[in-house]
Amino acid sequence: MSAATTGINTPTRPGIITRYPVAASTTIYGGTLAALNSSGFLVPSADTAGLRVIGRAEETVNNSGGSDGDTSCDVQEGVFLLNNSASAAVDADDRGKICFIEDDNTVAETSTHKVKAGRVIDVVEGGVWVDTRAGQPALIPAADTLTGAADLTALKAALIPILQGAGIVK
Repeated sequence: MSAATTGINTPTRPGIITRYPVAASTTIYGGTLAALNSSGFLVPSADTAGLRVIGRAEETVNNSGGSDGDTSCDVQEGVFLLNNSASAAVDADDRGKICFIEDDNTVAETSTHKVKAGRVIDVVEGGVWVDTRAGQPALIPAADTLTGAADLTALKAALIPILQGAGIVK
């Protein structure tokens, strides 16, 4: 195939929707960011250590009177427009960088527990476009966001193929 000489219509694939069990005593609101807790149950995204953001809840699910897994919720991976923090705003120079969770519908440039919301795609008047997809290429965390062994493992996983491709390491 040769390089394009005119505009083309490149096919796209919509975000993946997966059903997750909801944590006990929890309500997930449709349209908000959802995360998995350390036990693998869905909770609202928050700046709470140990949470892993997985995408946007596609429905409101009330498990406030239930046990872990009594209900489930569909969550979509993808690029979503979220509110920008008033106290730690994401700026235009953060495009391509990781932003962090402030609450279930707000992202920030930094936070206490560094719960990653995703990669900043764009910053607009109405908020921040964030890519939450887990399947994107390995992200190399910025040095000031390394918070533990998991970040160092991600850094190693991202750097080794680059160094191997350049012939620097085997």
